[in-house]
Amino acid sequence: MGTVRARLAGRALSGGLALLGVLLVVPSLFSPTREMAVADREHGSLLSRQWEWSWGRVRVAGLEGVELRDQWNPFGLAVLVVLLVAGLAGVAVWLARRVTWGHVLGLVAVGLLTGRVLTTVTDRLGRSLGEVDQGAAGLTVRTEMTQAGSFETAAACVLVVALVLMGVAAARSRGESALPAVLAGTPAAGPAAARPPAGREGAAGLRPAGEHLTTAPVSFDDSGPAGASGGTDTPATAGKPGRTP
Repeated sequence: MGTVRARLAGRALSGGLALLGVLLVVPSLFSPTREMAVADREHGSLLSRQWEWSWGRVRVAGLEGVELRDQWNPFGLAVLVVLLVAGLAGVAVWLARRVTWGHVLGLVAVGLLTGRVLTTVTDRLGRSLGEVDQGAAGLTVRTEMTQAGSFETAAACVLVVALVLMGVAAARSRGESALPAVLAGTPAAGPAAARPPAGREGAAGLRPAGEHLTTAPVSFDDSGPAGASGGTDTPATAGKPGRTP
């Protein structure tokens, strides 16, 4: 009972973390995850601002907030939506425990979403570290992560931990399900193990070999009337073994 409770607790913990990770990714659908501002160092005026979404949308505004570009990536948005829906479905079948191959479906769905989020987060962090202050040109470049970007970064960490726990729980569940089959194949101990094989049970009640060939001894006596007429053998007389009449 303790093992079953521990296994269920492991599935619940990993499934809950996976669900939290999926929910933390949702804000990046609507809000930008990275913002970059370029300002004039001497005059302090803001020259341009740029917002980037994790699924590929880029919006640029110039002086006085004039919009210069708003480029969308519908394919990136569709992929992220599909992965989020698949992640939710994977968590649902993982927690249900009654769907055939539910642990495999849950691992695959959460794994795909984890890979997608890790890719965008590492790309954003790498680009932020690569930005330098262009002081020689008299410009100040400032990049920062938005609140949605912080949620997405936290989601990447949570999903990695959830994926590891899900893998451990799936391996433990598979090992426990295979244990009864192994135990069923071992011979039972005790009196049942001492019984002879099924093919030899009937041989235990057989008579000794050659017993059907045993006959009563035959007695030869020359003193009778037949002995006087030429030693003709007397008829055999049945008797007990080892005795003569």
